[in-house]
Amino acid sequence: MNEPQHSVSLDELDEDGLCLLLEAAVAGADPLEVMPPVDGPPGWTPERRRSFVEFHRRRALHPTRPTERTFTITLDGTVVGAARLEPHGDDVEAGIWITRSYRNHGIGRIVTTELRRLAAENGAHHLTASTTLGNIAARRLIDTTLRARVHIDNDCVTGVSDLD
Repeated sequence: MNEPQHSVSLDELDEDGLCLLLEAAVAGADPLEVMPPVDGPPGWTPERRRSFVEFHRRRALHPTRPTERTFTITLDGTVVGAARLEPHGDDVEAGIWITRSYRNHGIGRIVTTELRRLAAENGAHHLTASTTLGNIAARRLIDTTLRARVHIDNDCVTGVSDLD
């Protein structure tokens, strides 16, 4: 695994970042990797692009009741993915996606470490992350970077990490 040679940062999502995030998703991710399913033909249809934007506006960018914090993952000024923290009481669920061309370069480890720090800083006691059985890179992050207790149920792998 190659370590990033450049600066990785998490920037709180805003409307400008949302446009860049959509561009990154369209250029380097399958819609099913980065948003809930939308009926219709596969790929980044105009409807899926609108749904992606509305999804983030309803969740992280909602003006009065955001349900999660979403961040753009930026590498030297280029948006290469997104990360999120969704509170559930004293626990927080984390999620990350990175565009194909930037996967397996150590960015996920840096982002996971930062999400862990942010969750603890905001008073969370546990950080939870889930993935599929076949997503080896995400499972490695859950095992090693989160240092999580892992539970496998069918195709779903869930890790819970103590932050106290």
